[in-house]
Amino acid sequence: MPGSEQRPLEILQERMGENVQIKPGHLGKASIQAKPELIRQIMQTILQGEPSAAISAITGLDLGDNIGIMYHTRLREALITVIVEVAKTKPIIQSITDLIPGANFHERELTDLFGVTVEGHPNPGRLVLPEDWPIDLYPLRKDAKLDNIPKSPPPQEKNASEEPETDGKLVNIIIGPQHPALLEPEKFSVKVDGEIVRKVEPRIGYVHRGVEKAAEQRTYLQDVYLIERICGICNSCHATCFVEAVEKILGTEVPSRGKYLRTIILELNRLHSHLLLLGHAGLEIGYETLFQYMWRDREPIMDLTEMLTGNRVVSSSIAVGGVRRDIKDTDIERIKAELAKLAKKMPFYQNLFDNEPTLKMRTRGVGKLSREDATKLCVVGPVARASGVKFDIRKDEPYEAYGEIPFKLITREEGDTYARLMVRLAEVTESINIITYALDHLPTGPYRTRVPRTVPKGEAVNRVEAPRGELLHYVRGNGTAFPERVKVRTPTFANIPAFLKTAIGGSIADVPANFVSLDPCFSCTDR
Repeated sequence: MPGSEQRPLEILQERMGENVQIKPGHLGKASIQAKPELIRQIMQTILQGEPSAAISAITGLDLGDNIGIMYHTRLREALITVIVEVAKTKPIIQSITDLIPGANFHERELTDLFGVTVEGHPNPGRLVLPEDWPIDLYPLRKDAKLDNIPKSPPPQEKNASEEPETDGKLVNIIIGPQHPALLEPEKFSVKVDGEIVRKVEPRIGYVHRGVEKAAEQRTYLQDVYLIERICGICNSCHATCFVEAVEKILGTEVPSRGKYLRTIILELNRLHSHLLLLGHAGLEIGYETLFQYMWRDREPIMDLTEMLTGNRVVSSSIAVGGVRRDIKDTDIERIKAELAKLAKKMPFYQNLFDNEPTLKMRTRGVGKLSREDATKLCVVGPVARASGVKFDIRKDEPYEAYGEIPFKLITREEGDTYARLMVRLAEVTESINIITYALDHLPTGPYRTRVPRTVPKGEAVNRVEAPRGELLHYVRGNGTAFPERVKVRTPTFANIPAFLKTAIGGSIADVPANFVSLDPCFSCTDR
């Protein structure tokens, strides 16, 4: 295994010998099978070989008598998966959050959904399940009975006449779960000392829809439609990530024209998402004119998506084996013309963000995230790249046509709200260039290949670069038309810990601008 991913695996094999089994496969560059009591030692060894190693996701599996736990671990240019099993009767694993702080949410989710006790976790409370969920009911276990779920007594509520919660000098300000800034209900308890934020406690899961459980009860074809509805903004990214994992299990090669068409659709998705976020950032900062301008320029992108796929928001264009429809020759020139118009407006927006006093004051130096913290917290996408982390799946692990299309990897070093917005603004230009190149070099031939409805036994993990960053799907087939397990780790799930870090020490007035610069999507998070 040449390249940067070789050294950590070599060190692991040398130090642990027969205690680990390393083999290549569809779980990244390699999968590592080991005993559960060795998980901390394995992670420490990997970090010694590559200090920037991060956790992309932790996947739980119901294996009958045992619970399987997969640690999808990101190295510089590769993904490896560490696999352990614990007895279902007493599922206990040691926490690695002190080694890799970004594992925090993943371990808590594992406890919620599979009942695995994570010893040593700094905050083992509920994350995605409601407080009145039955204590011994773990929804992603195969034997979970989810009909007529009994409710545990809810936590005692405070009387409305009571004083606001305080902790010494600290006052607890509750943001959410319903508030005007976000349509999706999520709650953040922000403890402040005067105007300064001292602590932030998140509570997600208010609209958790159980998509992973629902996917087990539907066919692969039905799951494509289900999965892409995790999020209306990055729907094509979810569909692509899922079908690519299925194609790995099938051994299917998508025709070149299908790959290019997928790439065009994915970059239209990115344009839609980035323009929406940049406009929404203006709204949060109090600059409504910017919001109106950005959303005005987003409209033609939505029109192009509808023209190309038949649908304006949820495109339903990605299929196992390719795409559902071809592009018309008459559509190519219209797409290029609309993108050229958008490209001409980019210098105006760049000048606005660089020189408009309100934007400068509300974004520069706000919510700074160092490169070291970005690495430790395992953040992804523009949030990571704005802190100098050169990580983009399109470059590191090219999929579809990205390996054949030249484009720039956009990074900045400031690590603040301004940098996170500027990375997205620059990526708008790169997306325009990618789509234009793909249209100019569109291969001839079929855009889709036929695939069987039944997927053989096997498993695969797949990653794509969604607008918000690394999106990961794990799919396990059992030889039928229904998947055994579907796991989804969304970018916002990985990026929320960054806000918990960057808000500390800042002003409460800077919370909206800081938070929106993460481009949070709770529809994705509460999948």
